[in-house]
Amino acid sequence: MTPLLGTYRREGVVITVTAGSGGSPHLRYEFADGMRDFSPPLELDLTPLSATVFAATGAGPSFGEGWTPVVFATLVDGTPCCYIGMRCAPRTSPH
Repeated sequence: MTPLLGTYRREGVVITVTAGSGGSPHLRYEFADGMRDFSPPLELDLTPLSATVFAATGAGPSFGEGWTPVVFATLVDGTPCCYIGMRCAPRTSPH
């Protein structure tokens, strides 16, 4: 999980991936910029499915009551990214 930790950002969203309490993967999904007041930050627990694919729980009705896929990949130029809901957020800083 360590290589995936960090802050990822796309228009209107900041995603922070940490080793949460007890070292279990955790994701904070915050709306930013003009969407800042859209919703309070979402705190999601990540369940690993592979080294780069996770299932998130705890999103509530914003993403549906089921599991939310979270996929980490690297762009052709080497930029690490986090995909949630088929939208790409490049990493802006590692943790």
